[in-house]
Amino acid sequence: MSRVRSLPSAALPSPTLARRALIAGALAAPALWRAGAQAQPREKVELLIDWKPSPTYAGFFLAQQTGAFERRGLDVEIVIGHGASAAAEGIGRGDSTWIGSSSGAATAIARSKGAQVRSLAVYYRETPTVIYSLADSGIVKPQDLLGRRIGLVPGSITVEEYRALLIANKLDRARITEVEVGWDSDALLNGKVDALIDYKEIAPAELMAAGKKLEILRLADFGVDCYSLNLVVNAAAWADPKRRPVARKIAEALAEAYEVVRARPAAASASFMVFFPAMSPRYVETGMADVARQLGAPPVGGQTRAGWQKTIATLEGLGLLARPVTPGEVAIFAD
Repeated sequence: MSRVRSLPSAALPSPTLARRALIAGALAAPALWRAGAQAQPREKVELLIDWKPSPTYAGFFLAQQTGAFERRGLDVEIVIGHGASAAAEGIGRGDSTWIGSSSGAATAIARSKGAQVRSLAVYYRETPTVIYSLADSGIVKPQDLLGRRIGLVPGSITVEEYRALLIANKLDRARITEVEVGWDSDALLNGKVDALIDYKEIAPAELMAAGKKLEILRLADFGVDCYSLNLVVNAAAWADPKRRPVARKIAEALAEAYEVVRARPAAASASFMVFFPAMSPRYVETGMADVARQLGAPPVGGQTRAGWQKTIATLEGLGLLARPVTPGEVAIFAD
């Protein structure tokens, strides 16, 4: 039986009631997570998602529902983490999970700091991160952040991407008030901040589905040109002849599931709603359409040396790497 749990984190804000409801909804319907019994015992493995359940991670949940993991002899427990940076560093240390999702920027940055983590697949070939604000905010370009308050979530790679945006656009960080916020959009709606930062298909899509009018500032349009959502593995685990085949099977199952998202987002939305019926169907459909666009042309999960070199060059040029790294250090290629 497949399971879901959250990683503990005393250093980060407590999960919101909404997030707890999402997790509780998943745990309340374990029968839906069984693709069928197998005669042979399956390999148990914990698979990390670096952020709260959302359409971004639909491939992980669809791989369970469709039996893509079980057909490969895997018994997968999805573990919910606290941000891409924390995920890359934790997997690199070989903490409780040795494989899971992160972002391209977080992977390269963690690797430059000595974390033993490498990318096995890339699902988003450019960052989907946006700075979003209410429609009357006037925040439509990076310079509009000066003199404003922006909410940042500790442990999220969006904090580093925000820094990259400022560097790329030569903005003085001291002229922006940075406020620590939680997982949701409450700080924006309550007037505590003027803008927040997130993947477009998560909080912004949720607000737009609820009828809120927003200004959307895409980081990819203003100099933050990096690989994003990816599957990462601990380097020692990859070198282990027993765990490498498991990692390959996980990558295969996720590619199969994300291909469903790419080709049939409406069907993927319906399947995802089985796990999280409390989510707004309109939000899931809106977010899933964004995910399908981000997945781009096949092959789903494909990564190239050129793509990684561009990501590394962007991060290096912005001064975000602790030391120079190469695509071969950061990623695992088929050739």
